[in-house]
Amino acid sequence: MTVIDADHDHDDLRLGAPEVAAPSPWARLAWFVASPWRIALLAVAAVLAVDAGGTDDGVGVCLFRRCTGGYCPGCGMTRSARHLTRAEVGAAWQDHPIIVLLALQGVVVAALFATARVLRPRLRSPRTIAVVAIVNGVLLVAIWVVRLVDGSIPRFF
Repeated sequence: MTVIDADHDHDDLRLGAPEVAAPSPWARLAWFVASPWRIALLAVAAVLAVDAGGTDDGVGVCLFRRCTGGYCPGCGMTRSARHLTRAEVGAAWQDHPIIVLLALQGVVVAALFATARVLRPRLRSPRTIAVVAIVNGVLLVAIWVVRLVDGSIPRFF
């Protein structure tokens, strides 16, 4: 006599087969950022989203600005990205230098990835990605502090 499992809820259970755990969100993020092509696709989508419109009137969507009235570490990044999409590098640097630095990092990493096959595993390693993310975070805060001290945060509000 044959037993038919109509709802197929036991199809994946085999004797002795090891269970495969679902990848963690960090593993999925590491997989995503391990390819410069996926990052480039994300960058193109970000450029299209940033360049789609918007104005410099009012507080905007910055939650930090809405809650504190102060300028956040990312103040000017959207305007900087908009300038960079129009190849206005000087204006982009003036609004927020980190956007220009991140664009340069992206170009360097894409060039290394495309030309130096030996470096690909190191560029994809979670340790390299974590170090670059931490350095960029520290750089973002340092730029923010310098801009607060010297008053160079653009005053559009």
